[in-house]
Amino acid sequence: MKNVGELRDVSNKGNNAEIKVFLEVELCLDLGPLSPPGKVKEVILLFFKLYDPLEEKIRYVGGMFVNRSSKPLEILTKLNELAGFLPDEEIDFFEEINFEPIVICEHIDSNTSFCECEMGDGDIICF
Repeated sequence: MKNVGELRDVSNKGNNAEIKVFLEVELCLDLGPLSPPGKVKEVILLFFKLYDPLEEKIRYVGGMFVNRSSKPLEILTKLNELAGFLPDEEIDFFEEINFEPIVICEHIDSNTSFCECEMGDGDIICF
């Protein structure tokens, strides 16, 4: 893993490509930034995208630290909140396998743990 400064140095040595960095900050009740949990093997960072079938578009809705042994169904309320749905809205889960040149996703059983689905840091779930 490299920090942003190291990535910039590598980029400048190579093809002088531009690096775009997205920073997401979660706020506490006092509106101060919430520190991410300390990195432990049991916790992974997943990213979430929402697919709109009417517009045939997919958009990023957020990221979340989850326990590897937890199941997608256990974070349903939080995902519905990110998407602007009712808290108990049923949704289907898919792992994004490929984005370009075409989006490829595989269905995820909502009652199977993230570990059993072989999900790890940085994986993307679409719903």
